[in-house]
Amino acid sequence: MTAKSALLVITGASRGLGRSIATAFHRHYAAAAAAAAAASTADGNTRVQRIRTVLLARSMEGLQETKRLIEKQQQELNSRNTQSVVSLHSIDLSDLSNLEKNLDEILNGLTDEEEEDASNSNKFDQMILINSAGSLGKIGPCWNLRSLSEMQQVMDFNITSSLWVSIRFLRFAMQQQQTQAQTTLVNISSLIAVQAFPSMGLYSAGKAARDMFHACMSQELGGEGTGGNHHSDNNNIKILNYAPGPLETDMVEQIRSAPQLDPTLKPHYQKKLVDPDDSAQVLVSLLLPTTYDKKNQFASGSHVDYYDLI
Repeated sequence: MTAKSALLVITGASRGLGRSIATAFHRHYAAAAAAAAAASTADGNTRVQRIRTVLLARSMEGLQETKRLIEKQQQELNSRNTQSVVSLHSIDLSDLSNLEKNLDEILNGLTDEEEEDASNSNKFDQMILINSAGSLGKIGPCWNLRSLSEMQQVMDFNITSSLWVSIRFLRFAMQQQQTQAQTTLVNISSLIAVQAFPSMGLYSAGKAARDMFHACMSQELGGEGTGGNHHSDNNNIKILNYAPGPLETDMVEQIRSAPQLDPTLKPHYQKKLVDPDDSAQVLVSLLLPTTYDKKNQFASGSHVDYYDLI
């Protein structure tokens, strides 16, 4: 029996794009397992994919619904050659005082699982982080921001917390390098990270900061096309800033109803926007090409938009 073992960690997985990405990954793995099962009839080997999924969000109810959708999908696809374990972690990523401890417990728990498995079958061949959690913050002219504490809370969540999630996952991945796991860290970005949207300064600043931090991280790892060569031995780690397009989610409803939304943006948000399931599928197709061992087709550290890929 041969096995492929993947670790998938998703923040903001209780709704919206995070939920769509979780289900899209599992659809892909189920299809890959079905193809492997067909191939196994020819050579007599049973190929089993082991998928360890870690879902993080504040709402446990939302996480449970995401897990239910994954399990329902697996039953419908009859994915017998996929061994899937989905764990749910209700965590307030904006709580910086407990963030380090909470993330350490989650990731150290994965390491403990590996050490307890004498057969070494829990070693990961592939590790993926989808860093999706974030908040919109106050919409309106930047000079109308009245509360320093509210501004700090938004920036702590959208920047400090998000960057720490990526740092901690990267350290975890580098500790696993003896497995030569293909590791991909995806920061969920936005067009607003590279283009100013009036009245959305807080959200834009957060997305721009995240993009630049992850681009710097890629250079430090020797990312493709960046000139970075500090840690070329980590060339199996890739980083992507993915802008999923303007999504039809709860967040866009907040934007539409915001009384101080800039008038120039209102027509853009009144039209039908991108289905998060469609954007999630595009992302998964980029990260996991049809051939399992084929490398991801994007330059590490780059900003890639949904509309660049369709």
